[in-house]
Amino acid sequence: MPDPQLKFDKEEMTITLEGLTGGWALGQLGELKLLDSAQLQLPSWPEYKKQVALRIIESQWNLSSHLVLEQTLEAGIDFTGKDGVGQSISVDTELKAHLMSRPTVRLDAMFKFSLEGTYQGGAYEGSSKVDVGLTLHF
Repeated sequence: MPDPQLKFDKEEMTITLEGLTGGWALGQLGELKLLDSAQLQLPSWPEYKKQVALRIIESQWNLSSHLVLEQTLEAGIDFTGKDGVGQSISVDTELKAHLMSRPTVRLDAMFKFSLEGTYQGGAYEGSSKVDVGLTLHF
């Protein structure tokens, strides 16, 4: 029996990582199996639709995580120094490379994925979008 057709209409799922320790660098998040390491907030869908959405997200994340994280850094960084004073900076290529490879003491992340498309016959046709929020402790 073929897979039923599923439609995703800008439906959102949130994946939250809290307290990832052990020296993970930001650039290594693409190697992390998000679904094994995070808390999930999914719409109240039938189980089959949840499983399909999670496969799509995992696949998209594996393909585009590095680019998504680099673009997130390029948007700029807000940070708080040891003195408690907050600042904002823009990120150049050198700083971006440094942040992508520097081990963290703790890493927290929130990913909001939005799917718009159709899944049928084992293939997804459509688009996906991810919004990223990061908190890095060095």
